[in-house]
Amino acid sequence: MRNVHEANHHTERLARPLALGQVEDELRAASPHLNFHLVGQAHYGETGFAFIEVHGIEDQSIRRQTREKAHERLQELGFPVNLNASKDVYHVVAIRSE
Repeated sequence: MRNVHEANHHTERLARPLALGQVEDELRAASPHLNFHLVGQAHYGETGFAFIEVHGIEDQSIRRQTREKAHERLQELGFPVNLNASKDVYHVVAIRSE
């Protein structure tokens, strides 16, 4: 039983970085003129994200639009983005397919 639990825990730990990487790949493909990357913040013990950071886009409007698109796509993939100010967060770095 321990190996099954460890495998499930490992899979759960990879799910967010893989989803974030998939969304980053999709958004970069849709806007190849932009050079950016996504970093997530997640609450301990929850399945979604607390916040998504967009690094590399200086224009605030474009950065906000990119973040909103990332939120929408992550929601579609089953990873809601909801900040809970009373809970601690940790960083999630995207695992990209390239």
